[in-house]
Amino acid sequence: MAIPIHDFAHSLILAKADDDLKQQLVIHFETSDLSAPDKAPLVVTTMLVMTWVLQQARSMYKAAEQETLVAAISSSAKPNALAVWSSSGLDWIILSEGLMVLLRDRIDSVAERFAASFPELIDTELMRRLLAEKPLSGGFKTSLSSFLYFAAVAFFTGHEAGHHVAGHRSQYPKRAHAENSEDDAIDRGGDWLIGQALERDADILGLTLCRIAMTDLLSKLWGVTEAENLSAYEQQVFQRVLAALISTGALTAAVFIKPKSIEWVEVPKRSHPPAIARLLTLASIISFAIKKNFHGLDALSRRWIRVASLEVAVGATIVPGTDADRIQQERIARGGEPAAIRATGIRKAMHDPTFRKYMAQLDAKIWEIRPRLKPRR
Repeated sequence: MAIPIHDFAHSLILAKADDDLKQQLVIHFETSDLSAPDKAPLVVTTMLVMTWVLQQARSMYKAAEQETLVAAISSSAKPNALAVWSSSGLDWIILSEGLMVLLRDRIDSVAERFAASFPELIDTELMRRLLAEKPLSGGFKTSLSSFLYFAAVAFFTGHEAGHHVAGHRSQYPKRAHAENSEDDAIDRGGDWLIGQALERDADILGLTLCRIAMTDLLSKLWGVTEAENLSAYEQQVFQRVLAALISTGALTAAVFIKPKSIEWVEVPKRSHPPAIARLLTLASIISFAIKKNFHGLDALSRRWIRVASLEVAVGATIVPGTDADRIQQERIARGGEPAAIRATGIRKAMHDPTFRKYMAQLDAKIWEIRPRLKPRR
């Protein structure tokens, strides 16, 4: 049976009649106003991206419940993303225009860093075909910028969908959870690890949905699949290009999840894992997904893509004139290890035994609470 296609115009009608949703919008976006599908080019493009992800997320639902997963865009200028479990029976995903604009305004810098870090990919026939495509609408300078934006929005949409698919509703008694909020909405009985484990769980599903959406889009644009009309060498190039775009695009969430050093005494006071922990989780999961799905890439290629993508994404978060910028410039001048990874504290976290222990705690906690969740699958 065909998966119902999500219709933003119809979901806007549903949203206007959903009092639970309107209440959560005011709490987390400071307005209940939503954007019409034709409001602006960036809104049109973002809804297109979200539709690609929603279709895949709906395929994970039980057939009778697929149309309960719906989405809308808040007109709020506050950067945020929200999952809402309404008493109407609808599972809402809401992204704000503020988040869209934040990503759009930073994505050209990410694209420039990508081109500088992956020159051998930029010079391939497949990438040249991609760069010849007209950019998606919304104010992007290049097609590369717009496709990296596609991946970033796909990740955020996938993350919120992940909360629904994995059945996290039972852990949020207030029936909503926002990306940009430290509101203690978790019914955790003092166990702060539950909320952070749920965030990591949603990140994992979000990356899966992002990867599938990006693979489908770029395969369509290129008019190829890995198994059709490509030599063994071309298949390897295809996988390299796709893996680098997915990795960098998804990790562009770093523009929103700003890296900084981990203050371990503060971790139990937060509903989200430390920013560095989330980014390293994303990088690790992406690397594993590439190994599992892109068989033409060897271990050296996978590590190169992982490190370079992380360097590109976190480099875009560094503000000129800050201590992080000073450290980055010093490392660049000395020609040492990836400068942004060092400057933002990511390298230090990778070798911190407390960090490894913390990640193991998150893994153990999600398995402990899994029987209490009510997944939509």
